[in-house]
Amino acid sequence: MCMGDFNEILIGSEKEGGVPRPQVCMDRFRHALEECSLGDLGFAGDPFTWRNYSHTCDRYIRERLDRAVADDAWRTHFLNFTMKNGDPQHSDHRPVILMVKEEAVCSRGRSGPAFRFEARWVKEENCAAIVENAWKLSMNTGTGVVADAVRGVANDLWDWSRNVLGDLEKRIKRAKRELDACRRCALSSNMIAGSKSYATN
Repeated sequence: MCMGDFNEILIGSEKEGGVPRPQVCMDRFRHALEECSLGDLGFAGDPFTWRNYSHTCDRYIRERLDRAVADDAWRTHFLNFTMKNGDPQHSDHRPVILMVKEEAVCSRGRSGPAFRFEARWVKEENCAAIVENAWKLSMNTGTGVVADAVRGVANDLWDWSRNVLGDLEKRIKRAKRELDACRRCALSSNMIAGSKSYATN
């Protein structure tokens, strides 16, 4: 599997603005992938992963230069995956993000995604208290085994994230969907002005 900036597009619709990409260049890229038995893995989100952020509409260019490709063996091994074009961070390129879904059984008999600590939790006012209280409870009234205490902390953090922070996460996701919808709109002076402002923040 390969992913990143290929600096080329496969079809004309993967570019807007500027001089149209010569068909021969796109054909060469397609043939190279076929020779290596690689197929595009698709994406979710904004289709254009690179922008030149020109100040004027007639010079503004956006293209899908970044992608992930894989062969049949990789697809067979990783059946449940999602590709996402992420948000740009201090770059004119969007990151290409691979997410492989996995199922795990958590303590208390709950099944679902494997627990992962979110770095943004530490910025929340109650995070430290939740960790401290869960740890003390597990160590003082439980088995006293560190692994069990860690599971207790993970369960309390999971419940707190779902029940307390859940509404905030929904609002963030809704705002991101609205932002992605705006980015998919046809090129216009207003859209370019907004994109330039976003890129420099």
